[in-house]
Amino acid sequence: MAVGDGRGWAVGAYGHPEVDGEVRDRRSTWLLVVVALTVALGAGGTLFTLLRGGGVSDTATVVPAPAEGVVPEGYLGTWEARVDGAGTHRLTVIQGRVGERVLTLVADGADQHCVFTASLLRKPDADGTLGLSAATVTSGAPLSSCAPGTPTTLTLTPDHHLKRTGQPGTPAVTYSRSGPD
Repeated sequence: MAVGDGRGWAVGAYGHPEVDGEVRDRRSTWLLVVVALTVALGAGGTLFTLLRGGGVSDTATVVPAPAEGVVPEGYLGTWEARVDGAGTHRLTVIQGRVGERVLTLVADGADQHCVFTASLLRKPDADGTLGLSAATVTSGAPLSSCAPGTPTTLTLTPDHHLKRTGQPGTPAVTYSRSGPD
């Protein structure tokens, strides 16, 4: 039951002022304003991150590696190869320890774009050869065209190239350095 005050206001059963039957609670209004501002700031921060290049992407993003690792210096950097029937492969090797992701491979073909990563399986062999885990697909367009790989090895050749070898019977791919990363 409401009691009028003669100015169009009435005090409701819970002590809240009522105007035309509608309860106006200033605390609720301020709470809604604070929630709306929080959502707006969160959305703005997300947009800022995406515009700066963060967030989900269909290109490889190399995460800074730990300062210490077991990958020999000669492997570090970005390498590129043209693969018959499969387009351009861009491989990036970063410093890391056994079990850490040290390789990112971006394969661009006529109708596909695939990004793979692989981890270091063991310390380098006596000759410096690196053993890597099976490649994992991290993104692709179309994703259905990207299949996980098999374990591979990386070897530096005497003529300063990088050779990636997979399962026996599969052809090796030879990469040329495309830039010091």
